[in-house]
Amino acid sequence: MVDFTIEKYYTKQQIRRGLAHYQNIDHSEKLYGTDGIKKLMRKLHSIQYDPLNVVGRNADLVLQARIADYRSEMLEYLLYTEHFLTDGFDKEMCIYITEDFERFENVRQIQAQSAERTLSYRGQTEALNILQEVRAFVSANGLTGTKDISIGEVRESRWGHKKLSSAALDYLYTKGELCVAKKIGTQKQFDLTERVIPKDYFSGFRFMTIEQFLDWYVKRRIAGVGILWGKRGGAWQGNYLWDNELRKSTIARLAEKGELKVIHVEGITEEFYCCEDFLESLKSERASDYARFIAPLDNMIWDRKMTESIFDFSYSWEVYTPVSKRKYGYYVLPVLYNDSFVARFEAVPVSKGKCFEIKNWWWEKGVLTDEKITNTIMEEMERFADLHNVTLSSKNQKQLEVRL
Repeated sequence: MVDFTIEKYYTKQQIRRGLAHYQNIDHSEKLYGTDGIKKLMRKLHSIQYDPLNVVGRNADLVLQARIADYRSEMLEYLLYTEHFLTDGFDKEMCIYITEDFERFENVRQIQAQSAERTLSYRGQTEALNILQEVRAFVSANGLTGTKDISIGEVRESRWGHKKLSSAALDYLYTKGELCVAKKIGTQKQFDLTERVIPKDYFSGFRFMTIEQFLDWYVKRRIAGVGILWGKRGGAWQGNYLWDNELRKSTIARLAEKGELKVIHVEGITEEFYCCEDFLESLKSERASDYARFIAPLDNMIWDRKMTESIFDFSYSWEVYTPVSKRKYGYYVLPVLYNDSFVARFEAVPVSKGKCFEIKNWWWEKGVLTDEKITNTIMEEMERFADLHNVTLSSKNQKQLEVRL
């Protein structure tokens, strides 16, 4: 192990506050509208996409926690009108700033190889024989969804698409020849990449060496959280970064060059790595009282073990856990209050015209509640309901106050 100079030892409380400040979860920087989202995304680069919508999609929840006046229409505009953001594979399926698209060529190549293996396993390799035909269709017709083109039927497998043309569309998207130009609900509408992504975003980054790519990719992933340790975890998911030796050697190279700072946290033996921006966040004063509801796939809790070590808070997303084995509930959101996780709750699925309701609420062990914490959480609950254009009726408010 290379002996790097340790910048400093920090307390867990300092790291917690620094993370909330860096991520703007404490709203220390007043970010509003699409301009606020742009500024945030230039720092975080990427947020995880998940189509499940119980109390908002994951990406909406991530942005709502950080952008004061967030509405889902803002994200749709930046994705499918301005194209400042794009859908693509990063740690998993993510939404990232479009200026990074070209740099992801290495990732797309590996994803395409994986897609070919999947097609082979499903008995759908004939989809690769109609790629030119599908390209020509999209070129001639523009926006194309799986329902708009029908070539070939898949008979050999009950998995995946039922039409070869649908499998071909996904493959061309994986390779980067097509982009998601629009979505109707969760249904992708594809178009040729050169007609979706402005030419200004292409400037030769696809010709980076593998070392240049890895340096960029590791620094970018760390910036997406603010601080990470080097051990394998959810924050390092995805091609290249999941490889222990490759990741560790890249971190060592960056630290040796001074492009990553190395710090220690009280009570944790692992070294942590961060960028200069995060060190600046550690100098911040505590924000005024606030509460935020954190998305299940939020950047700040990508690495569950690291979250547990720093925040003394254990969280798992139980969506795919059998009901009999769940400790809490189907779609549970952690509650952050003044840099500490104090509770978690399961809400009734939000639907238009209905009021926001909580199904279950669990305080963390040892949390002492008072009027200040209750009022702060209730204020955030009203803001959260506003995201969905629903309200807390007076009856619901009384019920929630009793729960809290």
